[in-house]
Amino acid sequence: MFVSDNTLKSAKNYFYDRLDSRFSNTELKSMWTQLICKRMNWSSSDLLLNQGERLSESDLLYVRSFVKGLLNDVPFQYLVGETDFYGLNISCDSRALIPRPETEELVSWIIETNAHPKRIIDCCTGTACIALALKTAYPNASVQALDYSKEALDLSAENAKKLNLDLELIHEDALHFTERFLSEANGYDIIVSNPPYIPEQEKSTMSKHVLEHEPSMALFVDDQDPIIFHKELIKFADLKLVEGGFLFFELHELYGEEVKEYLQLFEFDKIEIRKDLQGKSRMLKAQKV
Repeated sequence: MFVSDNTLKSAKNYFYDRLDSRFSNTELKSMWTQLICKRMNWSSSDLLLNQGERLSESDLLYVRSFVKGLLNDVPFQYLVGETDFYGLNISCDSRALIPRPETEELVSWIIETNAHPKRIIDCCTGTACIALALKTAYPNASVQALDYSKEALDLSAENAKKLNLDLELIHEDALHFTERFLSEANGYDIIVSNPPYIPEQEKSTMSKHVLEHEPSMALFVDDQDPIIFHKELIKFADLKLVEGGFLFFELHELYGEEVKEYLQLFEFDKIEIRKDLQGKSRMLKAQKV
């Protein structure tokens, strides 16, 4: 047996001891709480009240498999199968990028505009975290979630069903919209996207757990044109946003000014780049005139 006994305390000690060199104590505490609460169907209060609990053999094996996954650089969110995003429990796995805090900041900024949108589209939607958060904020709006990956759209559908939120899912390539889609799409009040924007040359600086487990097609762009998705979506927004409608992007901190300059070739006003909580220029807003 890999633990001295089947108590919760022994399992926790094993979890901490095996992972101590990889994660901070704060990270370990958060991960331990989440994995045990999910496994045992407990609240965090239940966990405090059940410190003397004895685990079954399958529970102990679950803990060990979790540790093995983390030691093999599998992202915690993929192992636990979910993450919190803007108050929503979003299922996530290797079919789409893990929703991140800076993207929550983008959603907050959209809601801060105090717009009253009737039609919203989230391009390169992944888990549909942005689309679902906006559908929650604007329940009467029609919200579309678009992605090129059919696997990501399957995950989007699962999240929408789990959260009982109505999304229209669209399979399209944001770099090459079909004529049929372009003829049908019209009159958006908000277009938002967190598209691929990391140049290939930055792979060498990135974490192993990202490179080996998150979908590369949702992360990387060619070094020669790192804002290619932003350009295509700007052209789409120029055609399909209503007058006074808003375009929102998440973007690479080094290329925000390039995106802004490209926007100025079209009929957009009030172009603003905002820093995230880490002080990086990661979000952009523009209004159609």
